[in-house]
Amino acid sequence: MLAAGGTKHHAELLAPFGLDAREPKFWDGGLSVIAGLIDELEALDAVG
Repeated sequence: MLAAGGTKHHAELLAPFGLDAREPKFWDGGLSVIAGLIDELEALDAVG
């Protein structure tokens, strides 16, 4: 994916992984991961 060096459209790069950036579930999944990381950081901050 990185080797394409910006020469391919994002849809073409995501297709082999079965991902479609036009689908809300694509973004929901990514945002869920980020939300989980934020929760972890906040928990660490509360302890420290």
